[in-house]
Amino acid sequence: MKAEEGFKKEIRKSEIETILIEYEASNESREEGEIAQKIRDLKPDLIVTIGSRSTAIVSQEIKDIPIVFCTVLNPVSSGFVQNMRFSGNNMTGASLDIPVRIQLEKFKLVVPQLRRLGVLFTPDSKQVITEARRVCQNIGIELVPELIYSEKEVPGAVEALAQEVDGLWAVADTIIFTPQSTQYLLLHTLRNGLPFMGLSSSFVKAGALFTLACDHKDVGRQAGELALRVLSGEKPSQVPITIPRMIYLCLNLRTAEQIDLEIPDKIVSVAKEVFK
Repeated sequence: MKAEEGFKKEIRKSEIETILIEYEASNESREEGEIAQKIRDLKPDLIVTIGSRSTAIVSQEIKDIPIVFCTVLNPVSSGFVQNMRFSGNNMTGASLDIPVRIQLEKFKLVVPQLRRLGVLFTPDSKQVITEARRVCQNIGIELVPELIYSEKEVPGAVEALAQEVDGLWAVADTIIFTPQSTQYLLLHTLRNGLPFMGLSSSFVKAGALFTLACDHKDVGRQAGELALRVLSGEKPSQVPITIPRMIYLCLNLRTAEQIDLEIPDKIVSVAKEVFK
């Protein structure tokens, strides 16, 4: 895993002596409490979690040992921290959250004719939608949000939005983006000529028009930097959550051709990953 590699590399650069003891989260929910207890029995100075699932397992059980998470998406809406500046608990970490402003500004550059932007969201992602409304007002886009409560509502919501908008933006949400609903979204947007900004390069490879991705190895380095700050005496609650500092564009030119969209050459030239 690139994030783990980046974390270890950053830790080893430090003069602080560290001993790393690794645990892998099982798929068995009954073992989650056992993992947390095993970690507690070691009496570590710091716990590092990689991914949202391992973060949830540990954070639910351990409140008195510093935790640094890594590669977690939406740590606020996931309930891990109060906000990105001060966690309000024993945690800090390196998130995968690319600022909404950067995402929407890039959408307008990739699709210059964008006027009305659709997005599916659930109650868990209301905070992101509030921020998106503000950004859209500032860059001349009308946001058209569609609130849903279950995966079953995705097809109807997408069909309704497709009649009203010039593009579809994805907000990370496990209720919305299941394997089945993701496949439906990709097929529907392709068939209806709707530019779709996916959540990752795998979305783009499968047919989404584009996405913004981050360097997971560098996110791991960020987590390592945070861990060293905590080991040096800083309180996790006072160490701001980081966002990716290395962001790149991923494009699917086959999709652009299929939906009859011409992407400006200056945009194609700066894309790090291009599917043709």
